[in-house]
Amino acid sequence: MKVTVAVVIPFYQREAGILARALESVRTQTVADRIYLHVVVVDDSSPMPPAQDLAPYEDVPEMRVTLLQKPNGGPGEARNMALDYLEDHDIDYIAFLDSDDVWHPDHLERALDGLAHGDFFFCNHVRGSHYADYFLGLPETRRLLAAEEEITCGDGFRAFRKGTLSGVMIRECPPQTSTVVYRFKRNIGLRFNGALRSAGEDHVFWIELSLFNDTVVDPRINVSCLEGVNLYWSNVSWSSPKSVAIQGCLALQFNYMKNTPVIMLADPQTILFRHRLYEGAYTYALIRGLVKGFLPEFKVFARLALAYPGYMLRVLGSFRFFIQNRRIMTNETAVKTLTPEDVVA
Repeated sequence: MKVTVAVVIPFYQREAGILARALESVRTQTVADRIYLHVVVVDDSSPMPPAQDLAPYEDVPEMRVTLLQKPNGGPGEARNMALDYLEDHDIDYIAFLDSDDVWHPDHLERALDGLAHGDFFFCNHVRGSHYADYFLGLPETRRLLAAEEEITCGDGFRAFRKGTLSGVMIRECPPQTSTVVYRFKRNIGLRFNGALRSAGEDHVFWIELSLFNDTVVDPRINVSCLEGVNLYWSNVSWSSPKSVAIQGCLALQFNYMKNTPVIMLADPQTILFRHRLYEGAYTYALIRGLVKGFLPEFKVFARLALAYPGYMLRVLGSFRFFIQNRRIMTNETAVKTLTPEDVVA
């Protein structure tokens, strides 16, 4: 019996052909005879309209394509719009694909095979010149995938009971958006945090999925993350004006995680440390940006100050904390114990 897979693609690009490349990787999936494909493209007020790239796929029998349009609000809100729309349809699985990425031909086939053993699936990936093998740089992820006590199922998949991966999700975030497929009906109310426009909205979503779902990981590389407009990877450098907003969203993310008990209990040590680190990094980025003439995104500052007013009381302490620990920003997997004074501060 066929199942229905909805593919959610937020779209904001400046060049023609990027979306068509992603759609072609969907159309050529080897599992086509086992599924009904419903592709939902959300135009997030893209400067390059999607019409030209969508035209060749309007009458493709292998997949139904729906275009939604919205005012610009970032990828999290775009994905939420698609998820809201799909609630009224009979959808078994959601698969995410960023418009500048491509799936390898058997990505969905392996995802569905893996999801026979759980409700949340992700695989390894390659990202241009940044990572030839993303999992290779994640020591805790590699250790868990090699652990004998975990279940090996099917063709090299590793299965984990719900909650088992939550600490690794918080510290290393092994999924990338385009690698994720999950059972929709079991998680129909789950949404991305739209306040985290520039960074972190997907990280929180994966943590929440791993807390409440048995998780299946495929160590194989089945997704290639390519070049296009990417709010995080295009602007992560301190020299980018948008790096201020990125650090602000990361500060918002860890405030949210600190104030969400089910997440906080999964790894309080890491969350408390990074909470202080990213608040301080945002203050540093604001000052550095103003010196360089960057205009900060006041929406990010307002969200942080209004939603978490304690940030204003912690500014000086967090800034000092960041200066003392700034080298750890280059090590995504590092965890450092807070002193009692820092916990209280």
